[in-house]
Amino acid sequence: MAGKIQLTLTHHQHFPGIPSASGLAFYKEHYYIVGDDATRLFILHADLTPANQLLIPGSDPAATGRIPKPVKKDWESLSTIQTNGRTALLALGSGSLSPHREAALLFFPDTQSMEIKDLRSFYRQLSGMAELNIEAATEIGDCLLLGNRGHLGLPENLLVLTDTQEIWQQPAKPHSCLLRLPGEAGFSGISGMAWYPEKDWLFFTTSAEETASTYDDGKIGESRIGIIKNATTAVRQPEAAPDEWFLLEKVHPVFKGQKIESICLREEGDGLEITLVADNDDGGSHLFRLRATL
Repeated sequence: MAGKIQLTLTHHQHFPGIPSASGLAFYKEHYYIVGDDATRLFILHADLTPANQLLIPGSDPAATGRIPKPVKKDWESLSTIQTNGRTALLALGSGSLSPHREAALLFFPDTQSMEIKDLRSFYRQLSGMAELNIEAATEIGDCLLLGNRGHLGLPENLLVLTDTQEIWQQPAKPHSCLLRLPGEAGFSGISGMAWYPEKDWLFFTTSAEETASTYDDGKIGESRIGIIKNATTAVRQPEAAPDEWFLLEKVHPVFKGQKIESICLREEGDGLEITLVADNDDGGSHLFRLRATL
């Protein structure tokens, strides 16, 4: 699917000390990274040098490794939101295993404080829509948009729009939108999202993985970036499809075998910088910076 947008890789870097990166956000000149089985929230300066790492509530302060799969919170997404007039970063558990993965992590950059929120009630609302595996989230206007990843046994990706960003507080009245992807590469599951308000575009990432469940890992395949234009209208429809669709291996060969997990955006001059993070289940994480010429 050809388009006028051009993507160019400008930098990539491996971080062996950041395990299992699965959520990525950029706020006030800092990158924030959460891992699906990590005990800490990692903070990098804009130049990717380490700034801080903060213990996630409920984690063992002495633990330096990864949390065992059966009991991890499975933080799979990270987004800025507004709550009580403040900006917070929201990480969501995937919901794929009850009760461990039915929680949210709220981090407030102004005070460096964190809270865990119970999402069991909200996830019960969603369970009638799909087999839960929330892998992506982004604010979109005053709403929150979630990406529910399918698998080979149930090859459907859903975009779930809520009418509140504070999904732990009240019934969120979710709307489900089927995300239809070009089928030339077989099934690919949504893994990250970021809304670009200046153009009302939704950027999202997908990755292929040979697994037939929401719990098991599998062999890693291709990763892609999609863009949905007029996003605030598109995600309110029964179905949506990307207007732009990029195979990352064609952008640069370094993406071969990389399982892209999350995406964030920041404006840069007359273009847009896209940052991606990959977790290839080897204990470390890899960041990629792309320039998008719009």
